[in-house]
Amino acid sequence: MVFSQNSLKGYATTFETSNGSKSTSRGRALTNAFGIYVHIPFCVHKCSYCDFYSFTRYDDKDFPLYASAVTHELESAGRWLLTKDFRTSAQSVFFGGGTPSLLPIPLWTKIWQTLSSQFSIQPEAEITLEANPETVSEAFVSSLKGTRINRISLGAQSFSAENLAKLERLGSAQSIRTAVHRLKEQGFGEFSLDLIFGIPGQTKEDVLTDIAKATELGPKHISFYSLTLKPAHPLFHHLPCDDEAADLYEVGVEALEAAGYLRYEISNFALPGHESRHNLLYWNGGDFLGIGPSAASRFFWEGRFHHRKQVADYASYLKQSGFEQPGFDSVTASQTILEATFLELRKRDGVNPSRFQERYGYDLAKAKKFELFRQEGFLVLEDDHIRLTPKGYLIADTITRDLVD
Repeated sequence: MVFSQNSLKGYATTFETSNGSKSTSRGRALTNAFGIYVHIPFCVHKCSYCDFYSFTRYDDKDFPLYASAVTHELESAGRWLLTKDFRTSAQSVFFGGGTPSLLPIPLWTKIWQTLSSQFSIQPEAEITLEANPETVSEAFVSSLKGTRINRISLGAQSFSAENLAKLERLGSAQSIRTAVHRLKEQGFGEFSLDLIFGIPGQTKEDVLTDIAKATELGPKHISFYSLTLKPAHPLFHHLPCDDEAADLYEVGVEALEAAGYLRYEISNFALPGHESRHNLLYWNGGDFLGIGPSAASRFFWEGRFHHRKQVADYASYLKQSGFEQPGFDSVTASQTILEATFLELRKRDGVNPSRFQERYGYDLAKAKKFELFRQEGFLVLEDDHIRLTPKGYLIADTITRDLVD
């Protein structure tokens, strides 16, 4: 169940896929969308369900040390990309965590100055900052006005005190409302709220209440994620079964769409025109540069994705000499096709099979199980796009795995 380019010259790679289609896969070095992700690992409290790299043991001296390490990596990455003649302007920058709103604003200014000196940022770029509601003080919001940050992503998760306690969240329904009020008061109308469903004991009524209270605040975007826990977590065996989780999801989707939010990806909803450009960059197979410990990068050239995962250790990251450590790992053509299918099918728009075949050398419409999935009502092919149906969304992982054989 799924809820949770680099070259001046054109190039071509021809390969044969498992469904027998031969195609020329061309890189999009000069036109591929590009974004930048900067990871801020500091947290006041580490929620046990969170799989993102973060820590709570630090002091004020760590903030400037970390900012210096980030600027060093940005400078190193900028030099490295220039050796590849990569000059694409970034359409989005995303500061994630952790809790990025804990970093003092003067250090944001330092990071931003380095970032904008090393990379071309589109004038209308989407610049997102993640924040937990309890960290959104009046002083913090006021200081944001001097930056280019134009979108805030708030980790609300729930408006229920009981369910927030199960998630070990420090915030409350009131802290969410207060944060939103402060953002709006200072002109930050472009904000998103994260909500979680599938919390042990959560009912359909709980989901509907969370959505009603969230939409009353007027966010332009809402992420609606399923709670995922590792088997060793105390609450793992109390999670709803797949059918129960699917029921909660469908109830939530119906309520969000009734409130005017378009499901543009399995877990993401937005008012028309307010879809996250950074999210879409990931799902459309764009290039992205990841800065900070555990941050991932991906570039598409020679018909394949190339991935890089930064070291996930704070002390080691501070000592790292340059962006070249570690290097990029190249995946096979088949792995690239599987990854691209998994990402693109998540979107409401689905996959344009002609574009997909031109880029990846694989005709999804000729996949062995394509007709079976279409006949069973999990996929549709219309308006030159392959899309998941509402019931197809519930088994998207299975469809992707079996479609790319």
